[in-house]
Formats: sequence, structure tokens, C-alpha cells
Amino acid sequence: MRNKTFSIDLNPETGCVRSIVFQDDPHQMNWVGHTKEWGRPFAVVGAYLTFRKEWNLVSFEEDAESARSVFENDRLRLTVTRSFPDGDRFAESYLFENIAASPCFLRKGELGIYTPVCDEYHSAAVSLATKCNAHIWCGESMSWVNALRQGETGRNLGLVLTAGSIDAYSIDREGQTIGTARRGNIILHPELVDLEAGGSAAFAWELFAHDGVDDFRRRLAARDGLFDIHADFHTVVGDEPFRFDVGTDSPALRVTCEGREVPVTRRDGRSYVEVAPRHWGDHVFELVDGARRTHVRLFAADALEATATRRVRFIVERQQFHRPGHPLDGAYLIYDNEDRRPYFNSVNSDHNASRERLGMGVLVARYLQTHDDPAVRESLRQYVAFVRREFLDPETGNVFDTIGRDPRRVRLYNAPWMMLFMTELYRLTKDGEYLDILMRVIRRYYAIGGARFYPIAFNPEFTYRTLKEAGRDADAEEAKGHFLEHSANMVRTGLDYPPHEVIFEQTIVTPAVTFICDCGLILGDPSYCGKARSHLAVLERFNGCQPDYHYSGVPIRYWDDFWFGKERLFADTIPHYWGCLTARSEFDYYRLSGDESFLRRAENCARNCLCLFGRDGSASCAYVNPFRVDGHRGEFFDGWANDQDFALYFALTILGDGA
Repeated sequence: MRNKTFSIDLNPETGCVRSIVFQDDPHQMNWVGHTKEWGRPFAVVGAYLTFRKEWNLVSFEEDAESARSVFENDRLRLTVTRSFPDGDRFAESYLFENIAASPCFLRKGELGIYTPVCDEYHSAAVSLATKCNAHIWCGESMSWVNALRQGETGRNLGLVLTAGSIDAYSIDREGQTIGTARRGNIILHPELVDLEAGGSAAFAWELFAHDGVDDFRRRLAARDGLFDIHADFHTVVGDEPFRFDVGTDSPALRVTCEGREVPVTRRDGRSYVEVAPRHWGDHVFELVDGARRTHVRLFAADALEATATRRVRFIVERQQFHRPGHPLDGAYLIYDNEDRRPYFNSVNSDHNASRERLGMGVLVARYLQTHDDPAVRESLRQYVAFVRREFLDPETGNVFDTIGRDPRRVRLYNAPWMMLFMTELYRLTKDGEYLDILMRVIRRYYAIGGARFYPIAFNPEFTYRTLKEAGRDADAEEAKGHFLEHSANMVRTGLDYPPHEVIFEQTIVTPAVTFICDCGLILGDPSYCGKARSHLAVLERFNGCQPDYHYSGVPIRYWDDFWFGKERLFADTIPHYWGCLTARSEFDYYRLSGDESFLRRAENCARNCLCLFGRDGSASCAYVNPFRVDGHRGEFFDGWANDQDFALYFALTILGDGA
């Protein structure tokens, strides 16, 4: 099948789509990826004895402009029709029929359609040309998928629902090993409640090409104003009210939250909502206009000051290990919120007391600069003693991967976090020894190849400025030389990013933006904005634009719960705490350019990461988004507090003092 926009290749043996290609794409990118074909029906076979066998292809017909596939299992028939309604779009409709003699009551997520877009990571050159970031919105009758090619292009894939309702998505990683950087097969779940014997239900969508996020939004808004939902921020902080508006002034539009009707103001063709949160946490606003319905999901966070205080006290009281003479004495550890106990594992280095766990020490050191709390200060003293004893050599600047100063693994992510920690300790204590250690760490890091690495959660300008403010001009100039060389390497490398622990992803792009912008700030040279702009354009394509605090302005990540979480599910973790690095990069670009639109983007992302922090001071390393992941139930915050304190640390800068 083909029209002037699409070339669609169907498999006659399965009745499903093998490839979706834009005719004029010079890369001939296949938007279908992973291990399943597009349009394959999904059912939770055997669950509650609803279905007892897999779908079988009963018939298949195809000509140049249309196709029809019919599938059956022991209870349902699914008829899929495909066509080109005009020269630009590709349409699919799915009709489910109950062929059993009794009613079929369907649970959420029991039925679905595979839509496995090629959201995966290869080398940067391959990814930017032929892979995508898929932003999924299960918004009932206003559902869509915005699949952005990972590199800038005018040919991206959009999917918009035209009939029916979608209320969830799942991820199936069948046939994929843990080491593969593939998101998995996406399954969209139609909202089908029950089917009487002989009854049926249908839904449909269209696929189209678009030029990017703004063009995608315009195309959706032109279809229906309920697609056009805008909020400056999807997380409000402290006493702020919720505010959002919708692209319709229909008098029939009704908005409710938790069963209560919410006032709507209509003017200039839009509907506006402004209401105070009812409580801390998640708020879902249901929007209904006749047969059309969707929702907006917003979060109410406590004031940043209160969130930081509770979190720091939780770390000090529950996550610090105390046992004199023990190697872990003074350490800040992972905390299991379900079992209410700390956790340590030196074999799995993502669960040890070093590495990313330094984020807790960084947060506590930052907090004490504005709070006089003797108990917290004593806790930090014990933590610093642990760090110096177990995984930092203050004399050589070596930063080790785990306790016991184990030299067997050198990890170039670790030293920049130690630089940040030493910088914050100096700003807290004004003790020059911390700057001495800082310089040794810098020298050692660059001696072992750091200038070619893409480190995360480190801001060179902050460290340089601290050295200058301390009167350490020679040290500041030495550090500046390293940082400028590091940035120059990133500029020369361009978009051909080197592989790191994941071959290509959001936090390989953020260091390029941050280092280049920070060096522009160090030099007072705004022309560095131009050097950063191509990296920033790639970074923005990871960010979601759904009307939901989990996604809005937050980058896609999908492996972190497996490596850093308790549940170890390899699936979408949005928001994940490293989303804060996108916020920090946007903030750095704003500081250099003065473009306030990037300040708002940074604030929105940083705010949305605050949902990772509980009101009692507990925290979660990730939210697992899909409804189901390889058969496991999703839509939950992982039970471990592990590393997310970097997100709160950077929020204090972006939403607080701007340092």
C-alpha cells in the first residue's frame, strides 16, 4: 500500500504491518521497530480465564490503496481495515466483536494493539537519522502518539485517535535482552468495558507526517479544541493555584476533579480553569464535552523549603548507617520504603554506598548553607568521614567506585560528583582544605581522560566561580583551562556523541549543553549559545508534551528502574530523577542567552520531578508509567529511595536561589 506520503508494507502471513516509511525520507526510516509487527492484536491470554488461545488470522485482503485483516480468538473477532483517506494520511480502524454466546466483560488493559515504533538507541549517527522518541498520551477520546525522530527533521510521525477511547498503554519486551537499549513494543489499550453476545465496539486512528512539536500541536488543535490543553506548570508549589486552559469555549464543557465540579471561565474561544489544590499530591481533572472526554493530571507539591527540610531529616534519621568500626559507618544508603530499612549491595554497584549516592551528601551540604541544624551538621560530619575513608583519596584525588578504596574499576561519572560535593562543602564551611581536595580531584580526573567524557550533574561554572570567590585565582585559571578544553572537545565532536553506559540517551546530550553554556558563562561570551543550540535541539526531542506532570517537559527514560529500583522492571521511568539534568541544561542556556522561554521549560521540568518526594520525607527513584510491563502491573512509584536527591538539589537552584 502506498500514497504520496506513506509506503506501507503488510505481511500477508500475519495480516500486520511490517514497515511504515515516508516516501520522501532520504534515510528510508522504518517507523516500525522491535520484535512485533504493527497492528498485531494483544490479549492477556489466560487472565481470569477470559481468553484461552492466541489470535488467529482468519482472512487477509490487500490492494494498492486498502487492506483488511480478520483475527479471532475463542471469544472475539477483530476486523482491521486500512486505507488512505487522502494523499497525506494513513488510517486504521479496529472493530472488536463478541462471537461467544455470553457477555464478555473486559478489564482495563486486557485487550490492545501493538504499535511498536522504533524507540531505541544505537550509535548517535544511526539514532539521529533512523530512530525516534515516542511520546504517548492515553487521553481517552483525545489520545495521540507523537513520535519524534531523534535528530532534527521535518518528517516525524503522528498518530491521532479518530474514534473510540484509549485509556492505557503497556510495554512488552519479548525477545529482547536486558542489555539492549530498546524501549520495547508499545501496546495501546482501547477502553472497552463490556461486549454483549453478538455486540461490538470500534476505535480508529490516523497516522500523518509533521514538522515537530509545534506543528503536531497545531494539527491536533485544528481537529478538536479538547486536544489543545495548555498549562504553564503541571506541578504547583506551596500556595500556588492550579491553572490550565483548553482550546474551546463550548458551554457544554464540564470539568470535575475528584467528583466535584470545577468552575470554568470562557473567553476568546478558550476555557480557563483556576482552582486551589484540595490536598498535597496528584489531582486528575476530567474534561467532558458531550461524547468527547479527556483529562489533565496535575500535582500539588509543598513549598520547596518544606520539601527539602523533610527530605534531609529523613536521610539523616533513616538512611544513615551507624555502626562504629564498620566500613559503612556514617554512610547514606538506599532506603526501602516498603520494608522500612536501608539497603546496601557492593556487588551490584548501582546499589552500593558510593557513586550516585553522593547526591544525598550534596543535598545535605547545600541545605546546611541556609539552615542551622546541629543534628544535620553532625550527620554530615560523619558522612564526610565515611567518604574520605572509603571511596575518596584526599591526597591523590582518586575517586573509587565502592567502599574500601577498591581500585579495580574506574568510572568517570564519579569524580565530577565528588567535585560538586567538595565545592558545596567549601561553600558551607569556608574550609580551604575542601578546595585543595577539589583541585586534586580535577587534576586526577583530567589526567585519566576526563576531557573526552560526558559527565552528568556537574556545572563547571559553579566550581570556577566558587574558586574565584575564594580568592584562589590560580586554581580557578587551572580549572578553567580544563573546562574549556573539555567543552571544545564536545564542540568538535558535534552530534556524533560517544557511547557511554547506555549507547545514546538524554544524559549523553545534557553534558554538551551544560559544558558549552557554562564555558560561555565563564568567558562572558554569549556566542557560545550558537555552539550549544544544535545539542539543545536534540535534547528537546526527548521531552514529553502531554498534559500530565509525569511527562510534560520531562525526558523519556526506560531502563533506570531495572538498574536502580527495587522492582527491577525494564520500562518507562518518567519522571526519573535524571530528568533534572534536562532542566539544568535548559536553565544554563537561559542564563547564557537570556531567553526566558528556557527558564519556564527548566522550571516546569524541575517542578515535575518533585513528585518523587513524599510528604513525610521519603522518596522514590522512579515512577514506572506503563499499565503493564512484561505482564507486571505498572503505574507506581518504585519502593526504593536511590539517587533521586540530585533532582531536589537542582530544584533548589532552578526554583530557588538560581546559583
